[in-house]
Amino acid sequence: MPELTRKELKQRCKKGEFFNIYLLYGEEKMYIKADTDFLVAELAGKEPPEFNYHSFERSYSLDDIAVAVQVAPFLSERNVVKVCDLDINSLDKENFDKLKAILDGVPDTTALILTMPTLEQSIKKPGANLGNVITKLKKKGAVCAYARESDISLARQIVKWADSRGIKIEQADAYKLQEYVGDDLYMIKNELDKLCNYVGYRGLITGDDIDFLVAKRLEADVFALADAIAEKKSDKAFSILDALFYQKADPESIISVIGMAYIDFYRVRIAAECGVQLSEVAKDFSYGKREFVLKKTVPKIRNITTDALRKSLDAIVETTGVFHSVTLGKRTELEKLIAKLLVFAGER
Repeated sequence: MPELTRKELKQRCKKGEFFNIYLLYGEEKMYIKADTDFLVAELAGKEPPEFNYHSFERSYSLDDIAVAVQVAPFLSERNVVKVCDLDINSLDKENFDKLKAILDGVPDTTALILTMPTLEQSIKKPGANLGNVITKLKKKGAVCAYARESDISLARQIVKWADSRGIKIEQADAYKLQEYVGDDLYMIKNELDKLCNYVGYRGLITGDDIDFLVAKRLEADVFALADAIAEKKSDKAFSILDALFYQKADPESIISVIGMAYIDFYRVRIAAECGVQLSEVAKDFSYGKREFVLKKTVPKIRNITTDALRKSLDAIVETTGVFHSVTLGKRTELEKLIAKLLVFAGER
């Protein structure tokens, strides 16, 4: 079976043409998550029964998956198994052979969904193990690869999303929003939702609204870097940092925005410990219409200790001081800082 587009995947499901194994991977994580949810609903129902639906999202082993795949469905047409972010390329030979045996042994009564809603994975260079699995599943399953949208497609999607909210945005301003935010659909959607809420009954997003409310690309990328550190995703953090340097971003600007993000982290944490509402924090520190930043910060720092946040801020201040005394080697100093912040984020 050749690779399926999003449209073909949905058309086949609506016709009742299902496969025993699905692989959803690539760069556009928002679509991967949406289509994974769609598949689960089509295969197992909107409220899947526990005995016919097995979801592996964080801590799991191949042995767990092997057992779940072989479960016979109870009062249902099929048993559905969803496996999120299995890093296939990192498997050693023994475990990769185990995975291949699982794929070869999926019974007709099971639908196995291998999905990568957060794992970074290139389509052009999938890697040896994943490439092997893709080849195998093209013959006996369905493969969906999610590449980044083109600039034109992104602009059209922005217009479509705004229209669904009863808000208008001109194509030129859709391009402007995209230029400011980048090509990550999650970030674009978040910024667009914010703009729609802001313009309200006026019903039109203008270029001035975007200038006023949307962080430009550098700031957005650096905040994404801070989020990756908070989530302890070292590969993603250094990948974003490499991209920033490739774009010739100024190291001092990068560390400045990292500092802003960590100040937000710290304010939210201390407010929670003192029983202070975020609305009060926003008022005291003049966040104005940017109060949403504080609300979005809450889940990001849930697993970082207060002491780790303090040490992180100290490290940021220290590196900023180093920047003031040197002209060369700032990239190295930033990389050292990111490594420290990742270590602090993992402390308990």
